[in-house]
Amino acid sequence: MRWNPVPAIQIRIPHHYIRSSAPMNQHVSERSCPNCGETVGKNWKFCPICEFPLTGKTCPACGRPVKDTWKICPECGANLKCRICGAPIPPGENRCPSCDDRAGSGETGNRGFVEPVTGMEFISISGGAFNMGDTFGEGIENELPVHEVRVDGFLIGKYPVTQAQWNRLMETNPSRFAGDRRPVEQVCLDDVELFIRKLKAACSEPLSFALPSEAQWEFAARSGGRDEMYAGGNDIDAVAWYDENSGGHTHPVGLLAPNGFGLFDMCGNVWEWCRDTFKADIYRLNRRENPEWMEPGPDRVIRGGSWNLNAWEARCSRRFSYPVDFYGPGLGFRLVIIP
Repeated sequence: MRWNPVPAIQIRIPHHYIRSSAPMNQHVSERSCPNCGETVGKNWKFCPICEFPLTGKTCPACGRPVKDTWKICPECGANLKCRICGAPIPPGENRCPSCDDRAGSGETGNRGFVEPVTGMEFISISGGAFNMGDTFGEGIENELPVHEVRVDGFLIGKYPVTQAQWNRLMETNPSRFAGDRRPVEQVCLDDVELFIRKLKAACSEPLSFALPSEAQWEFAARSGGRDEMYAGGNDIDAVAWYDENSGGHTHPVGLLAPNGFGLFDMCGNVWEWCRDTFKADIYRLNRRENPEWMEPGPDRVIRGGSWNLNAWEARCSRRFSYPVDFYGPGLGFRLVIIP
């Protein structure tokens, strides 16, 4: 089923390999040309290989010249300044290292895992109990009643699955908004399940990759149960791409502030598939321990809102669904690893 009309990572770009042509006894401070990777002197004005200008500020992701007053690169969409502390983003990074380190050192104990086939980063989430549902009183009936739920520990993707990660395993990229660090979108549930099967087959370790349950997703989005409207706080512009700040398209993952678990883009940018079958009144039936509803049904749960919908849709407690064969430019996914 095609998304029509629309209701609705780039991965971190690695450093270029440095090809050194400078004499071994050269005693000048050196750096890498942001355009071709050639080793260049600290005070050189142009790269001798590609003639790229070396003076002035450049984008930390794509290396193009930018102005000091700019907050985002108009060429690739990368952040030029940290959205949390305002400091310049270092070359080769897509976020502020100091703020990211702080975000990742909370309840998770700063433990994680990098999946070697695609490079997906996972954050370890300790289990715990929280009040699931519309704790702010701004939702609809399917978000009620608020009820206590407990989930066991799991690992969850730091970002939605990006197009670069998708392309490592899949033959074609279905996304409308192309970009390695952008979330993959226009994926139906069959596409996602095929990706998971290929990932399991390619991985040397027997890891249990899956979509998150609805309870796992909300527990992770709310940083273990914090009373926050959105994943990372109550200021949606700081943490989510939605209709008023997205410019009409998705954005590279990790550009806005993370939540307390160090997770990015859980609200806004793209909706995320969950593994539960959608049932409107499930909160009246949920068991307390690790609830999930896997009975047969036509629709699956999606969570998080998207780039072209309003702030209300991006709330952590918002529950929505689509048929399993549905796909569109505002619908992606992230994975969990179940121990």
